[in-house]
Amino acid sequence: MTTPDDRPEEDPVALLADVAERLQRRLLPDDPPDLPGLDVAFTYRSASRGVLSGGDFVDYYTRPPSGSLAFAIGDVAGHGVDAMATTFVTKFMLRGAVHGGQLSWPTRPGEALQELRNGLLEQPDFARETDRFVTVLFGQLTPRTGLLRLASAGHPTPFLVRAGGVERPLLMTEPPIGVELDAALEPYPTEVLRLSKDDLVVLFTDGIAELRDDAGAFFESRIDEVLAGTHGARAADVVARLVSAGERFSSRGPADDLAVLCIRLTAPTE
Repeated sequence: MTTPDDRPEEDPVALLADVAERLQRRLLPDDPPDLPGLDVAFTYRSASRGVLSGGDFVDYYTRPPSGSLAFAIGDVAGHGVDAMATTFVTKFMLRGAVHGGQLSWPTRPGEALQELRNGLLEQPDFARETDRFVTVLFGQLTPRTGLLRLASAGHPTPFLVRAGGVERPLLMTEPPIGVELDAALEPYPTEVLRLSKDDLVVLFTDGIAELRDDAGAFFESRIDEVLAGTHGARAADVVARLVSAGERFSSRGPADDLAVLCIRLTAPTE
């Protein structure tokens, strides 16, 4: 029988590494949901070698039998353990708000961001750090109607690929969470758009938008060109096309974590 004194002493560095890896895996999104009428794909790449996840995150929220999909993509300022911890808290605060019944379903994106903002600012560490902030775009899509609801807290605006071409909607975005600590805690504005069959929504973090070429130009100015002609394409193919184009555009490689989420409406709408 092994007594406590007989057990080999555990390496604290190895224990910390194991905890960090487990936390990183929890931050990675689940496989895309299999919902009738939707085709969903994503990719995530960390800018730090040997790190599975960091300051960017993607997540999904579903609630049968409505068939609606709620989704979030976000970016926490900074790198390393602090950014990872804030990402963890941010992601699971959103999950708790949606699945814990605090928000009505279908989820109103502006209210979801309000819940998140209130919760984060109640965290002493988050409120105390002057350089800690989070950008988030929260959306909700109902395949049956094609209604797309979006709210943004300082996050890059997504692109829409329609039969008539690529467009970028004008969203009423509020500052990132943590930038204006004294602002009134009111719901974020929610924009409502309508998608048609085979339309795509392409969301991303600034890790891909801010890729630069040798002349210093940003890849964000080329994204509409890359997405041209992809109407009706598989979501996974669109994600791969965008990331591949970004890699060719920038010889320097990403200086920040990057995430891309693509959603295609495959069902005819009412």
